[in-house]
Amino acid sequence: MTDRPGLPHTYAWACETGGRLTAAQKTIVRSGIRAGYVDIVRGLAGRVFRRPPSFDVTTPPDSRLTRTAVEAAAEQGPAIAGHGYRTWMLGSALGSADRQNLDAELLYVTSLLHDSGMMREVVGQDFTVRSAELLLDVFARAGEPETRGLLAADAAVAHASPGLSVDDDPIGFYVQAGAMADLAGLRMWDLPGGLLARAYREHPAAGVHQSIPVLIRREARDVPDGRFALLRRAGMDRMVQVSPTRLYAR
Repeated sequence: MTDRPGLPHTYAWACETGGRLTAAQKTIVRSGIRAGYVDIVRGLAGRVFRRPPSFDVTTPPDSRLTRTAVEAAAEQGPAIAGHGYRTWMLGSALGSADRQNLDAELLYVTSLLHDSGMMREVVGQDFTVRSAELLLDVFARAGEPETRGLLAADAAVAHASPGLSVDDDPIGFYVQAGAMADLAGLRMWDLPGGLLARAYREHPAAGVHQSIPVLIRREARDVPDGRFALLRRAGMDRMVQVSPTRLYAR
């Protein structure tokens, strides 16, 4: 295994290493986790001064690719599938709030399938490798170029990297943003009023705040030198269990 400088966030890296971090990469990921907690404190402290944006989420893109992704998403089970759709709704809204011009198809398809790798356990392999492989298969079945599928595969791997920036991977960044808004309430203060309630109404929780922490702990056990092992030590599983978004899951 070669030592790669910088934040680990590509499909090639995950395939090569199985998701195992070097000592230098662990330092980078820990720094990203700390920065994330600082952002939460700042966001909560400043939310009373923010006026929620008034724009609406765009209609899901309709194409052979997105229809193929929807078929694949249905096989994930209600908890992970619902999380994928809400990730798209919230990530898309946050991208609009940040005035980012994102590839709508890539964001939608990757959001729907970013956690699909959790359906199957493979000890010693980061689950995002399996998510990326399913995405590559979906793109191939839809007749899309492999290069485009690799963008989605990279984004699926990238979304699990704390400290990820828009410059690192814009699709991965907003999949991460949408997923964390859904599971832990991060940046919920930047969402249009009523969007979280609508997201959970259209795509029910199906016990996601109980099932995802179990999967986080399993991933941490299966890849003890991986990103989720560090996230679990930082309390991510507990954060999901006590998330303010549970109020919308009733």
